Amino acid sequence: MQVVVFEDDAVAGLGVVTVARPACDLTLGGSTLADALRHLGGVDRVLRPHLAKHIVAVAGRRPTLWGTTIPIETPPAMASTHGAVALAVNARMVPSRTNIQSLRSLVEAGHRGIVLDGESLAAAILHLDADGGGPDRRALSELIDTRSTSAIEACCPDQLDAAFELLHEPHEIISAHEQSLTGSLAMLIDSGRFRELRPGLFAAEGASIAEQVVVRQGPVVVEGGAEIGPFVCLDGPLLVGPEARVNPHAWLRAGTVIGRACRIGGEVEATVLEPFSNKPHDGFLGHSHLGSWVNIAAGTITSNLKASYGPIRLRQDDRTIETGRQFLGAMIGDLAKTAINTSIPCGCRIGVAATIGGSVPETVPAFQNLLVGGPGGSSTSHAQAEAALERMMARRGLEILPADRDLIASLAGFGADYTRG
Repeated sequence: MQVVVFEDDAVAGLGVVTVARPACDLTLGGSTLADALRHLGGVDRVLRPHLAKHIVAVAGRRPTLWGTTIPIETPPAMASTHGAVALAVNARMVPSRTNIQSLRSLVEAGHRGIVLDGESLAAAILHLDADGGGPDRRALSELIDTRSTSAIEACCPDQLDAAFELLHEPHEIISAHEQSLTGSLAMLIDSGRFRELRPGLFAAEGASIAEQVVVRQGPVVVEGGAEIGPFVCLDGPLLVGPEARVNPHAWLRAGTVIGRACRIGGEVEATVLEPFSNKPHDGFLGHSHLGSWVNIAAGTITSNLKASYGPIRLRQDDRTIETGRQFLGAMIGDLAKTAINTSIPCGCRIGVAATIGGSVPETVPAFQNLLVGGPGGSSTSHAQAEAALERMMARRGLEILPADRDLIASLAGFGADYTRG
């Protein structure tokens, strides 16, 4: 079965963490949407042009800049009792256990139709003619070619009996992660890849966990190749990804997901670090989401709770967003860096390849450098961002590719105010 995950125009509203990565490759809970959909069939991504171009250039050679490995071979398709069925899924869908089970049920039922979330297409079941023709095939082709869902909505007006949660605002990424993590970890544990080493601690083959590690509550799931040093305190639900390294005396608190090959120290709570990011020293990250190739310097602290203990508001595009959240840290775009002893306020959004230090404002544009150039800072060129990435990659045994340079140049070309996608 063909599965198409598509980005619509509303993906721009998700903010800095989806500028340099597809929304379907955001880590929410213990998975990305694209990974979760592979259980249903081969997944085709329909993305913004700068991201689609990057995938074509690196697929099969190395993980993408945002840390996703794109398989060359299509996985076995899920069997359907209704012949040639295609599934289209909005990239803003949360990969929760409930959503994935609902998609599976739609596929098994095989009824042609759509599911809307407000005015947005959340999912569609299409019937494809064997000869490659038919209205559904043409509508799917229009989606793939233009990212427009209008043809699918026109040819499949019947609404299916299902409801799906889509992301709309930046802070919803944090909430969706928190709500999805327990179910995601349960699915991982049920896969049979993990052995329970002690109550609540589940490790895949090849994980290295020091005897002096304390697990105060589970589940704590550790992927193969990960290394957890002595005197680390672990509070589940928690996921430590493959090849990640947790330094001695760290405290990983409930709700945290450490991505592939990350380096972690200090205190981290209810935070996602996407692959290849660093926070190796003391400091605090709380209720935050960090992109890939981010470096958090020693002593960096995110505030995640207002002094008044009140709900946190975001200001964006001359409007105020009522998050309804008491705890909300920072959203940090890919390639961003902090200086030592950086203080980051509640709800801060830091753009791609930004460099920050001191007391940080609520928003920092992409490629802005607050350490150089006086009170207003200065701009980082794409060449400077590429040089920093090349050095970081070398420490992971990776080589920067022309496709990485092209993507960074494209992001820089959007302008310093391009912080939303």
